Amino acid sequence: MSAVEVGIRVDLEDGVQYFGLEEVNRRIARGQRVMEVRPAGAVMRDVGDDSVTLAGCQIQIVFEDA
Repeated sequence: MSAVEVGIRVDLEDGVQYFGLEEVNRRIARGQRVMEVRPAGAVMRDVGDDSVTLAGCQIQIVFEDA
């Protein structure tokens, strides 16, 4: 099995950014089957003064090997 991480980042200056979706769509178009969707973690951003804030999330898409 192989996996691709997808997710979202939210930034006040850059807005909303998605990542990994193109690769997932390419694999699905090639006929690869999604076997599992797993949580992968939170995207945190340093806001200074030893503080961080939630800025997005990551999800792992697991594919059956072709």
